[in-house]
Amino acid sequence: MSTTFLIQNIAELYTMSSFMEGGKLNKNNAYIDNINYTSKKHNILISLLMILIAILLKGIIVYLLYNFIVPKIIYSLSENKSLEIIESNFKPISFSESVLLVILTNTLFSF
Repeated sequence: MSTTFLIQNIAELYTMSSFMEGGKLNKNNAYIDNINYTSKKHNILISLLMILIAILLKGIIVYLLYNFIVPKIIYSLSENKSLEIIESNFKPISFSESVLLVILTNTLFSF
């Protein structure tokens, strides 16, 4: 949903009517169009920043939950291993791997 909003804003930014019109008689409209252009540029920058912050927050959540919960799930599914053995053999994921996992799931399951 946010990616379609972002693409729509970028498309509107590059297809503004003020760039397509040749010699305008009214110069005040050109000034207003320039203000609209800078405000749209500012909105796109804020949108990109918010998407980046959302991905990083989701990455922190995945990082913490995976590293704390998965060894306990493996322990509950295993029959002959103790929790200490499972935790000593468990390889936790790094923060960058969790961010990549978030990007993968957002890409696969976004509607």
